[in-house]
Amino acid sequence: MTSPMPTPSAPRVRRTIVIGDIHGCIKELRSLLEAVVATEDDEIIAVGDLVRKGPDSASVLRWAMETPNVRCVMGNHEQRLLTRWLAGDKPAKGSSDWEMLSQLGDSYNEAMDFIRSWPLYLEGEGFLVVHAGLDPRISELRQQSPRDLITIRVPDGMHVPWYEDYKKEQLIVFGHWAKRDPMMRPNAIGLDTGCVYGGALTALILPERRIISVPATQEYQKHAAWN
Repeated sequence: MTSPMPTPSAPRVRRTIVIGDIHGCIKELRSLLEAVVATEDDEIIAVGDLVRKGPDSASVLRWAMETPNVRCVMGNHEQRLLTRWLAGDKPAKGSSDWEMLSQLGDSYNEAMDFIRSWPLYLEGEGFLVVHAGLDPRISELRQQSPRDLITIRVPDGMHVPWYEDYKKEQLIVFGHWAKRDPMMRPNAIGLDTGCVYGGALTALILPERRIISVPATQEYQKHAAWN
């Protein structure tokens, strides 16, 4: 009697794991990577604002620098950090920037050069990752203002958040706007769930659009008003 032929397993679809604003919360980042069972076969994209405000920006930067399958987009906090570094301004002693400088030591300039290489957005199959969003009135991505890409919420001259007037099918994945829960729309998903404010750190797994969050271990910084 012949043995049945084994059924070939379906090839594993490569996942893209998009992670919301980390802000130096390295404990929660490690917990989230465990929760999503991240492997070297996954593409991991950080949506910007990896640094500042939180407890250990240096470790978060080292993780991004040392993990080959991680890519990052520029956030407003990285831009502020770079602007001050390029101007030669020293961080105020006792600030989170000063602590990061102290922790990174001789590798601080290397870390700043690493951040300097980050793009304003990353495109994948059917999706775009950007820190804050875009102006829905401008059809061409290359014509979007860099400032809007990293800071926009309610566009000038409008009275609603940018994503409420965004009509294209391409999925925009963004951070920047801290909310208690992920912002879910068919064509826009917001991942900043305020980990540094005691909320949660959230990831989106593509292509299945599955959301996974881990709670913050503590409130690292006060947040005046949750949206």
